[in-house]
Amino acid sequence: MATNWGILATGSIAHKLARAIVSSRTGTLTAVGSRSAESAQAFADHYNDVTPHTTYQALLDDPQVEAIYVATPHPQHVEWTIKALRAGKAVLCEKPMGVNHAEVMAMVHAAETNECFLMEAFMYRLHPQAQRVHRLVKEGAIGELRHIHATFGFHVPFNAESRLFANALAGGGIMDVGCYPVSFSRLIAGTEPVQVSANGILAETGADLYSAALLHFPDGVSAQVATGVGQQLDNTAEIYGTRGRIQVAGPWVSPQDWAIELTSDGEHETISGAARNVYEYEINEVDRCRSAGLLQSDAMNWDDSLGNVRTLDMWRAAMNMEYEFEKPRNLVLPLDGSELKANKTRMNYDVVEGIDIPLSRLVMGCDNQPTMTHASAMFDQFFENGGNVFDTAFIYGGGRPESFLGQWIRNRDVRAEVAIIGKGAHTPLNHPEHIAPQLDTSLERLQTDHLDFYFLHRDNLEVPVGEWVDALNEQQDAGRLKLFGGSNWSLDRIKEANEYAAEKGCAGFSVVSNQFSLARMLAPVWPGCISANDAAFIDYLTENQIPLFPWSSQARGFFTDRPDQIRAEQADDSSKRFGLQPSDEEMSRCWFSDENFERRRRAYSLAQKHGIDPINVALAYVLEQSFPTFPLIGPRVMSETTNCLQALSVTLKPEELDWLDLSIDELS
Repeated sequence: MATNWGILATGSIAHKLARAIVSSRTGTLTAVGSRSAESAQAFADHYNDVTPHTTYQALLDDPQVEAIYVATPHPQHVEWTIKALRAGKAVLCEKPMGVNHAEVMAMVHAAETNECFLMEAFMYRLHPQAQRVHRLVKEGAIGELRHIHATFGFHVPFNAESRLFANALAGGGIMDVGCYPVSFSRLIAGTEPVQVSANGILAETGADLYSAALLHFPDGVSAQVATGVGQQLDNTAEIYGTRGRIQVAGPWVSPQDWAIELTSDGEHETISGAARNVYEYEINEVDRCRSAGLLQSDAMNWDDSLGNVRTLDMWRAAMNMEYEFEKPRNLVLPLDGSELKANKTRMNYDVVEGIDIPLSRLVMGCDNQPTMTHASAMFDQFFENGGNVFDTAFIYGGGRPESFLGQWIRNRDVRAEVAIIGKGAHTPLNHPEHIAPQLDTSLERLQTDHLDFYFLHRDNLEVPVGEWVDALNEQQDAGRLKLFGGSNWSLDRIKEANEYAAEKGCAGFSVVSNQFSLARMLAPVWPGCISANDAAFIDYLTENQIPLFPWSSQARGFFTDRPDQIRAEQADDSSKRFGLQPSDEEMSRCWFSDENFERRRRAYSLAQKHGIDPINVALAYVLEQSFPTFPLIGPRVMSETTNCLQALSVTLKPEELDWLDLSIDELS
């Protein structure tokens, strides 16, 4: 099989790939795209039978082109990679694939959803030298791995306009060449660093001139990496183990005549070989994967790219280094560069009296987005799929999630199109006097004058319900919230609050946000948590048609394969000695019961019948209750949001709901 290539952009690295395509055994250089006719034609003139396109989009629209090499400056990688994947092209994207983890996540998601090949262009990974080094370490040639030392840096005169130093072009050593020693260290360690510490010097543009970092891997393995565009380094790599070391003189240039030095148990050996042009290996690998129907390469797969950029994020964070275009106020467009538009055909909606817009049945939880770039990518995707309800709380993340959501709403100008859930008065500040000042802060963070829903995050049994109801009515009368209710409130207290409101002729609890799922919560996930799963609570919600906004609606992963792994570890004495990880302990404590495992078994059975994942059978169960439900979901990556949408496509029959709920023993 031969692949017809198009090259997007015309810089020096684009010429390197073009020459490799021409000399490769599998590639044909077919077209080039540029932002100007002159540069496209000048590039094409260097090669035979190459079609010049005067825009990047025209290159993507060329039906003869099967694969795209994205060779733009770093910040443009995400936009044009996503557009190329949506155009059905295989993509080889120059390193670093993205400037931050959110960008690479979005690119990987585009490859997955469009079923197109995607690989980051770390050409050294495919070179025989790197593969031999990796194999030697895995085979134990130097014993147990202890330390890695890798550098890549050079000195050029400072020029604020150069891509190497320009803030707008993601300049600096870390992103330009520091990604190589990070990639190498992770490859050799075979895992991800748990901590990164760093020091260095920033240029006046904010890009790093020089930086060194220490990567802390599990089991005591460390890596010292250094980079710079204002500092010449030796550009070598060394690997140390309990029995010896490996020295690589040219790890990044990957020469055609290569040699590495191995010292093992005091014996020295030079291992050498011959290779082709290093870029040809990339061209051949793309063709090989396409021929085999693969979407990613074992040599540089998607998890590898995600892990690398996550480490680069940690390195930059340790340097307090953020590019201007990453700052919250500047994230004005989705990552693909297009205007934000909602496709409402992908979402189901329901109406809640007192709210002006139909509400998406799924609610985006805003409590686990680590950065504004990540939050923006997640919120964009949810909105584009028709989602318009977002759940926040005063205590989440020290206020960062509320600030992320507020800035995203402002950047996208969608306040009239979304509904915001806020929560306050959490333990220990759960007294009516805390509602107003916390709401002041939340509204400021969210950059809005009102919340659509407000929940008391916890109850305080020492406070008469009337004091809560009066305080909430005061905020409602002031126009600072539309509807209110209780989160983690008992049924008796909710009834009492509504009886008080009815007697006084004021608003009561019209919504509830307790835990509810197919699996019954055996113990509170967090102190003060209350479920709405019992029969009396369900009857009350049904009789009064009170909307429930349930958290942990999918039982926090109980309907995935993770419980099986945990039970296997619990049965293994050797693992038991070291205890469970906190998340594992939580799952076991909160969800492990014979009845829940039977519900899980039945969910797996219906999942096979309906062609969806078991976790979405559990979500469909919540969606199809006899009272209005708007389950909260907590996706951490885009693929999880996409996965949750499966639940909207399934209608469970009443008999299936009863069977899942263990009300009947068999399905007819």
